[in-house]
Amino acid sequence: MANLRAHFAREMALAAGGVFLALLLFLSAVVPCSSAYNSGECFFNTKGSCEHMGQMYGIGESWITSDCYQCVCMEPFGVGCCDHGPQPVDYPDWCEVIRKPDSCMSIAVMRVNHKLPCLWGRGRLRPDARKPWNSDNDPLF
Repeated sequence: MANLRAHFAREMALAAGGVFLALLLFLSAVVPCSSAYNSGECFFNTKGSCEHMGQMYGIGESWITSDCYQCVCMEPFGVGCCDHGPQPVDYPDWCEVIRKPDSCMSIAVMRVNHKLPCLWGRGRLRPDARKPWNSDNDPLF
């Protein structure tokens, strides 16, 4: 009976360690989602599979889905996913955020003309733009 209790205690300690490891991995995926440039949308699927597009991923490995979520395998506990890629969150009402097709890159543009980046204040580009605007009339994407 004492051996059974000791075995049960060891199994519980291993399970607790596994839960702690899974929580640590999930938090490492969630923390980048909380930056000012992301919408921060995250979720955890306890029944999620670590298979994506025919490829199997091991515990701690990650992949990016076609709808721009970065997912982390936490098998056997599930899969944790967060928005991937920076997304502006502070822009004027006359602007909107669009996503580049086939990419996870988003940018704030003028609602009336998606060829123009969102300007505000003293006519400056957004601080995170860092590149001067090209004057050609090609759309951003």
